[in-house]
Amino acid sequence: FVGGLGYEEHEHGESIKFIQAISNIIIVAIENKKLARKQLEQEAFRKELEIASDVQQFLFPDSLPNTDILKLEASYLPHDLVGGDYYDFVPINKNQFLICVADVSGKGIPAALMMSNFQASLRTLLRQTPNLKEIVEALNFQVLENTKGEKFITFFAGIYDLSLKTLVYVNAGHNAPLLCTKEGIRLLEDGCTVLGAMHPLPFINEGFVTDLDEFVLFCFTDGLTETLSESGEEFGSARLQEYFTKNYQKDLKTIHQDIIVDLDGFKGRNGYRDDITMLSCRVNF
Repeated sequence: FVGGLGYEEHEHGESIKFIQAISNIIIVAIENKKLARKQLEQEAFRKELEIASDVQQFLFPDSLPNTDILKLEASYLPHDLVGGDYYDFVPINKNQFLICVADVSGKGIPAALMMSNFQASLRTLLRQTPNLKEIVEALNFQVLENTKGEKFITFFAGIYDLSLKTLVYVNAGHNAPLLCTKEGIRLLEDGCTVLGAMHPLPFINEGFVTDLDEFVLFCFTDGLTETLSESGEEFGSARLQEYFTKNYQKDLKTIHQDIIVDLDGFKGRNGYRDDITMLSCRVNF
């Protein structure tokens, strides 16, 4: 009887060890399956990001004018693989062209897709009318319809007329571009609130500048001026104005390189918190 009991205890112990071993194998198998699924999800997400990044690159112009009279330069520094910044140059007719820059709230794939829709809407509207007020009103409605007020877009657009030497613009809650002439620097602030927050817009004011035959227009997104130093100071727009007061006659590419170098030194070991877009336009008759 005693011997039989000892055998049962031994058998019971072996059974527990066997169950524990099987349990460990099952746990490892489950964890491996979870890891494999996570890797597949990460790979799928990476491919989605790459596709969205390709889509975003299609939003930007293939080339920009570089003539004796008209020169444009653009720089785009994405914070992530996909961002929410957008810039464009659109010829309207032989005398007029539009330049614009925009920034959507949010990041990643939703922001890039929203910008893709915004660009398509803008170009469609430009084929229908060159009236900036009408274009901005329509864009505001479309952004609000698409996002239900959950996102908004800051937007600056200017139409320059080479024959009349005039600039008409609307600033929809965007960082004020710098208009640099021999008379000094002017901030282009006339416009309206951000797009997509409310409909109808409470007001839209068009800015109008005449006798513009020699100037540099510098547009940018807030990722530039909101870059922080290690002590928490913002780069700010005053620093930009000081630079352009002394250097706006430099080559546009050199201007962008100077700003990037200055910005990189200013932030120190800090990373960039947002996408940075710069778009410069020089007209010189």
